[in-house]
Amino acid sequence: MKNLKAPVYDMFSSYQGEGLFVGQKQIFLRFSGCNLSCSYCDENASREKGNIKDVSETVTKITKLSIKDHINVISFTGGEPLLYTDFIKKVIKDLGRDFNYLIETNGILYNNLKELIDLIDIVSMDIKFPQYSGKELWEEHTKFLRISKNKNVYVKVVAGSEIKISDFKKAVTIVSSVSSQIPFYIQPVTLNGNVLFDMDFIDKLYSIASSELSDVRFLPQIHKIIKIK
Repeated sequence: MKNLKAPVYDMFSSYQGEGLFVGQKQIFLRFSGCNLSCSYCDENASREKGNIKDVSETVTKITKLSIKDHINVISFTGGEPLLYTDFIKKVIKDLGRDFNYLIETNGILYNNLKELIDLIDIVSMDIKFPQYSGKELWEEHTKFLRISKNKNVYVKVVAGSEIKISDFKKAVTIVSSVSSQIPFYIQPVTLNGNVLFDMDFIDKLYSIASSELSDVRFLPQIHKIIKIK
C-alpha cells in the first residue's frame, strides 16, 4: 500500500470529556480539516492546517503513548476524521486488534463511514442543527445512524437556546426510529471555556427526548471545564 499521509493536528493521551466514555483515558488522534463550519465551533483543528504525518510515525507515536499510559482506546477525532478513511484503515491495520477504536464525527459522511465501520468499535455521532451548520442534514444523519446501529453508538446534540424545538424533536425522532436504546447526550454550547445554557430550556429538551428515548443525559464538555486537552 502506498505511503499514506494525513494532516494531523495533534496526538496525545487525555481523559475523554464527552459522551458515553467521559472520564476514561484515551489516546486522541486529532485530524485537521472539517466539511462543516458550525457557528459555535472553537476547535482549532477544524480550521487550521495540521502537520502532515505518515502512517508509520503515527502508529509509532500511538504505540509509545499506549505503553507509557496503559491505554487501549484510540479516539479518531478532529476536525472530521472521516475525511481520512484510507489513512485510518491503515493505522488500524498496523496497530492491530488489541485496541478499541472510537470515531468522533459530525455524522454526515455516511459513505465514508461504510468504508470504515467494520473496523470501528465505538461511534460518537453528532446531530447538527441547521441554526449552527447552516443547512438541514436530517437525511444524512439518518443514513449515518442506520449504518452505525450495530456498533456501540451514542449521539450528541449541541443545544443552545437559539435552536428550534421542532428541530430538536426531529433529532430525537431520527434516533428513536433507529433504536430508542441509543444513548442521547444534550450538550450545551461552550465558547472560550464558558458553558452557555439555560437550565429551564435544558429541562424542556430533556423531557422531550425522554418521551421517546430510554437513555438521555445532560453533559457539558468536561475537558473544557477542567481545562485539559
